[in-house]
Amino acid sequence: MQDDLYVSRNQALVFALYTRQNLEFIERASKGYENNVHVVTQIANSLLGLVVFLWEREFIRYTKELQLDDLVKDGWPRFEISKGECETLHQLVRHLRNAVAHGRIRFSSDSRDPNSVMIDIEDGKKNRPTDWSARMKASDLREFCLKFAQLVEEAIG
Repeated sequence: MQDDLYVSRNQALVFALYTRQNLEFIERASKGYENNVHVVTQIANSLLGLVVFLWEREFIRYTKELQLDDLVKDGWPRFEISKGECETLHQLVRHLRNAVAHGRIRFSSDSRDPNSVMIDIEDGKKNRPTDWSARMKASDLREFCLKFAQLVEEAIG
């Protein structure tokens, strides 16, 4: 039985589902009696799990033609890109994957409220100045992660 769990977790769809469930659990715990729950940290972990894992599992091929402007029209949150360009979800995920994998994420505060924390994300070649940067409120990043997980479910589910 236990081996089946590990096998299914290797599938992008199942991994995305588990990531979403973990985020929802942490959010519920933060509203209860637990005062040492860090929702913003779990949101960043969700981004890590979804973007890096699914990039490596080649889910990314489903995102090449998806235009960010169209996704925003469909209710996806918008990243405030201050440096560089990004037109497709594929490009955005590549930048996010690089930023997360290389620790180029900064939080504006230690607040546990996702509405009051801004997340700065940067990408660039190793040992060179960054050539892409973006900013997003943690609560919007949460929404992005949920939308991305839903996209995984729709694309390969």
